[in-house]
Amino acid sequence: MFSALLGALVGILAGLAPGFHTNLIAVFVLLFAGDAWSASMFLASLAASRSVVDALPTVFLGASDDVLSILPGHELLLKGHGCEAVRFLVAGSFFGAVLSFILAPAFLIAFPFLFSLSRPFIFWILFSLVLAVVLPEGFFGVLVFILSGFFGVLALNSVREPLFPMLSGLFGASCLVLSLIDDVDVPPQYDSNILRVSNFGLFSSLFSGVLACCVMALAPGLGPQQAASLVRVKDRLEFLVLTGALGTVDVVVSIVTFFSVGATRNGAIVAIESLVGMVDARAFVVLLACALLGASVSSIFVVWFSRFYSRLIEFVSIKWLSFAVILLLVFSSLVISGPLGVLVLFAGSAIGLLAPSCGVSRSNCMGCLLVPTLLFLF
Repeated sequence: MFSALLGALVGILAGLAPGFHTNLIAVFVLLFAGDAWSASMFLASLAASRSVVDALPTVFLGASDDVLSILPGHELLLKGHGCEAVRFLVAGSFFGAVLSFILAPAFLIAFPFLFSLSRPFIFWILFSLVLAVVLPEGFFGVLVFILSGFFGVLALNSVREPLFPMLSGLFGASCLVLSLIDDVDVPPQYDSNILRVSNFGLFSSLFSGVLACCVMALAPGLGPQQAASLVRVKDRLEFLVLTGALGTVDVVVSIVTFFSVGATRNGAIVAIESLVGMVDARAFVVLLACALLGASVSSIFVVWFSRFYSRLIEFVSIKWLSFAVILLLVFSSLVISGPLGVLVLFAGSAIGLLAPSCGVSRSNCMGCLLVPTLLFLF
């Protein structure tokens, strides 16, 4: 219980600043872990907690002109409803975790069968999913995907611990650089409760998130960002619920796939495998419970803290905060991956900036993992 609560607390602290990824903490846990099982429970709770708290910097610190039209949370922020946007994201995260926890027994039955059935065709399944996600973005979407793919091939084969600087550059530092460049005035936020989503819209978004994550589980290298691209949701509030659900559902699904078929899908699960190897049924249930506890504790915190967070950004310069986090990412890349890691961080940031400059989703940068995976499977 102490390890799970500590994981939830660290996840909350890490989630308050953009760019402070779960993978970074997982690396330090591997370096300094004492008891392997306590560290594993800590990581399971941390991964779920971090995905919930990410709602705060996503809505309040990610405001830049390139994403205002495609991310409803930023639209609501500029209308003074940032706190409500956070609550919809948190609702999706918490209820998504609960729903996937309830459906875990069904996953245990279905996943081994689906994995064995799809294994001979995994290359074509992954290739088809990539086409379904990338082609609708047009020429520039394909260009960003291919560039990030070749970048991933080079980085994965030349740098020590390449994932942190590569992903931090593509998805973290590039967003922060835009916060430095763009001059977006965030208006005063109102802690109102006037926006509504129907019960049907809520549950359909949750089920869509669970189903999309299950499909993504069959394809190595695909994650919540690509899952969101597969689901077409027109209502902006339902989209917030969906994107909130994808993060925590992916944590639960990753634990299930690790136990049922031995597949590791994210940094926290890779670290758990390194610590304890495969897990038995009792340890599996404990890890699921830790993830649910982390999601529950962080959900309560975020709903309570969002009103203070919205007032805090009126007094704290987003530009200076973004600059401080960029320096943290540079230092962390240097420690984890050496000087070449810093170079990878800068190169990834340049590609990450290219996507919004061309008017396409930054999720196309996941080519950094998908292209190497496709080449390996081929």
